[in-house]
Amino acid sequence: MVELIVFLLVTGSLAAWWQLMQGRQKARRAAGHACSNHNLQLLDDTVSLSSVTWNRSDAKSHIVINYSFEFATNGAIRRRGTAQIGFSSSLVVTLDLEDGRLIERWNG
Repeated sequence: MVELIVFLLVTGSLAAWWQLMQGRQKARRAAGHACSNHNLQLLDDTVSLSSVTWNRSDAKSHIVINYSFEFATNGAIRRRGTAQIGFSSSLVVTLDLEDGRLIERWNG
């Protein structure tokens, strides 16, 4: 019985880790597309996990994973951005620019 519980915990942990890594790749591609669409440079081509939250704002509750990244407007000024992946197959990239926030949404 103990072996079954340990097996289920290890399997669940590996599945969660795999999903987070897949989400990171998806967030990196979306951040790269958003930056290239607006003539920005994605710095270091890295995206890091910032939080995992539970979203109950709409009728359907779901897990939301937030990844953060840095980009540059002219190669010298570093700015922050976020990629938010919801398991309702939504992806939102937010770029914090000098003029305000730029938000791009993708579904599917």
